[in-house]
Amino acid sequence: MRLSSRRSFAWAFVVAASLSSLPACGPSLSQIEQGKAITTKEAALDDFFKSVVALRGEVDRAEGDRKAARVELVKALGLAETAEASEALEAAAKKAKTLDEAGTALHLELTPDAKLIVLVQKRGKTSEDPEALAKAVEQSVKASLDVARRMGELEQRARFLDTKRTELSTTPAAKSGDAPRELEGARIVLADLRGRATTEAGLASSFVVGLAMALETGGADAALAKFTGKNPRPRPGGGGGGGAAPAGGSPAPKPKPSDDFEP
Repeated sequence: MRLSSRRSFAWAFVVAASLSSLPACGPSLSQIEQGKAITTKEAALDDFFKSVVALRGEVDRAEGDRKAARVELVKALGLAETAEASEALEAAAKKAKTLDEAGTALHLELTPDAKLIVLVQKRGKTSEDPEALAKAVEQSVKASLDVARRMGELEQRARFLDTKRTELSTTPAAKSGDAPRELEGARIVLADLRGRATTEAGLASSFVVGLAMALETGGADAALAKFTGKNPRPRPGGGGGGGAAPAGGSPAPKPKPSDDFEP
């Protein structure tokens, strides 16, 4: 009885091993879904498949481009080059707070060109170097915005290629050989590339917005008003601004640039 059980177990094991070695029953991926362009006798189809593969390569590099855009910034913040975006934003906020406590206000302008405005109040020297930080911030912002712009362009290219795919699908050459299967695979690939390009553009843009918020020290608006004579921007929810009128009803005089600050 025990021998029979052992034989049954051994036979079941052999059957299971044999089944596991069989090819999968589901359909295999098309060549275009694997990142390869097939060659047909139709030049228009060949050019289309090559364009899809090239576009995929550009979108695949987007994540690396986003990380490369903030390399100099994370170095200036004392972080490793592999630091995540969230770590960089947290470190930037801490750096801005430290500088603010030492009398240095920061304000990141995004238009027309990225520029970190550094206003130093003469309270004494600090070990921090705001100018080095400003250079790294501006470089990172410009590079990140460039990534966002390029991803937007790639998303549009994916849409254009999908329209081209629809047109090619009606040609006689698209109905023979592997062309129908590859064109359907291209539809799947292009839909994925559109989504990924949009996501990458959003991540790059969000990093810039997050960095601007992290560097806004709270005192930056007031410092700008004191230095430039312009009223600070109103803050959400109302509250103190430089444009409030005194009790007598006459408008408040514009603040004059102060010698306490230097650009």
